[in-house]
Amino acid sequence: MTKDLRTYLAELEQHCPEATLRIGREVDPREFHVSAVLQRLEDRGDQRVVLFQKSLDLEGRPTNFSLAYNLFVTRELCARAIGLSSADAKMPLSLEFSRREARRIEPELVPPARAAVKEVVRTGRDIDLTRVPMFRYHEQDIGFYLTMVAVMKDSEENFYDVSFCKNMFVSPKRLTVSLQRKLHKHLLNILEKNEERDRETPVAMIIGHHPAFYLGAGALTTFGNDDYGTIGSFLDEPVRLTPSETLGEDFLVPADAEMIVEGIIPPHSAEIENPFGEFSRYYQPQVAVPYADVTAITFRRDATVQGIFPGHAGHFNLGSIPKEGSLYREIKRVFPGVQAVHMPHSGVGRYSCYVSIKKRREEDGKLVGTVPHVFTNQLQFVVVVDDDVDVFNEQEVIWAAVTRARFDKDINFLKGMPRSDRVIIDATVPLNEPFPKKAVVPPGALEACVLEEWLDEGQSARRRAVGAASSARKTKHAGS
Repeated sequence: MTKDLRTYLAELEQHCPEATLRIGREVDPREFHVSAVLQRLEDRGDQRVVLFQKSLDLEGRPTNFSLAYNLFVTRELCARAIGLSSADAKMPLSLEFSRREARRIEPELVPPARAAVKEVVRTGRDIDLTRVPMFRYHEQDIGFYLTMVAVMKDSEENFYDVSFCKNMFVSPKRLTVSLQRKLHKHLLNILEKNEERDRETPVAMIIGHHPAFYLGAGALTTFGNDDYGTIGSFLDEPVRLTPSETLGEDFLVPADAEMIVEGIIPPHSAEIENPFGEFSRYYQPQVAVPYADVTAITFRRDATVQGIFPGHAGHFNLGSIPKEGSLYREIKRVFPGVQAVHMPHSGVGRYSCYVSIKKRREEDGKLVGTVPHVFTNQLQFVVVVDDDVDVFNEQEVIWAAVTRARFDKDINFLKGMPRSDRVIIDATVPLNEPFPKKAVVPPGALEACVLEEWLDEGQSARRRAVGAASSARKTKHAGS
């Protein structure tokens, strides 16, 4: 069976029904309903996939569209998306990610008649973006946004680049394409090559597909890589492509998407966008970005519009998981003793990194700490710990930092780095100095402890106590 968003959701509800929450009330994009519900769920620690079953459009009219959020909210969901178990959600997930981004499965071409995304086609006068659910998420967001991926084609080298890129509603037939140098280098390279020749740039926004499709879009590939092939690796099957409405076979789009918005970016186009609450949980300042004149909207009759809650757990995972495996691989080239790498949510999945190692020399911690800074320019600080510390447990990492690092010796600054100076905290135990041992529960006692037996015994004792109390009350009542 071809993998798409609805097959994934059906399998999730079948095999893990507790992981999905369906909401039947109408969602109004003008009232911050989506972000309010998602924030309330997050505050409660509720990490389910959320399916809003009814949505109004930008003018308050009912639609046939549903909405899907929180598909990347936990590492376990990300692992499931690429066929791993929940037990593999930590370092095994990141390493599998790294493995898959290094291989390719070539896409396959299908005719429009077999493309589910072509069930409804809107072109010309029928194009009306006000009919598409888009959302403001934060109080000062300037407009309504789509928050998934954009695809462009380098017509000279004949490859497709797929990258996360938000799009702001401008008019019924125009969207921004929010390209920024630090975040969208590949798409910008294609755009600028066309602008140098005064050429238009075709673009398509892919709004809803299997989660593995989007995890593949986040892979750290080089410019010139055909991303459809990489995404196929994450799906573990070819991406089915079909001719676009705008350029036919000269520009291919995913046949199994829920919705695709096609457009043309005029050379040197500019539209003001932002503020917008981004992954950092701060508003991006106003900036001029390119815009696209929409040439076609295609979708399934009952399409599910997929989105990301910006600056929250799913957004952090999409930023961190693609980098962890790659950083592990790069560190291992120079230091075979690396054990695990994690970019935590506290650093918005981009700004901080925890690395565990089997330390051999006193300087290992500081040397290992420099490697992530070289390969990831968004990082602000790296904490290096011993292999007895779980880098996916932030409490353990902070414990190691405050109990093992000597702040006068083990905090180092890398001067002259892009953006700002960077920090390395060596929180490993000194090799040549006395240091207290970590207090642990005896492993034999842990292995012998079957927690369920203790809990069952506790419940049985409670039931016996309640029963005895009830009998006593009955006896007293009978005696009176």
